Amino acid sequence: MLKIPTDMTPEQRLKRLAAILARGVRRYHRRLRRSESRPEKEVSESSPAGLEVPGNPRLSVSRRFGV
Repeated sequence: MLKIPTDMTPEQRLKRLAAILARGVRRYHRRLRRSESRPEKEVSESSPAGLEVPGNPRLSVSRRFGV
């Protein structure tokens, strides 16, 4: 997580936020163009391996503090 210096003016914070959002929008469009340029793979209706989980699966969750 980025730490915002407390000595930044509201205008500086807004400019920094705009730069971060613009970077994200550019990254999104770059990924979108890449995915459009790749030919789609044909997906079969079912797989011999399947997606079933055998038995009674255990659920495990990790704790992350500060998120």
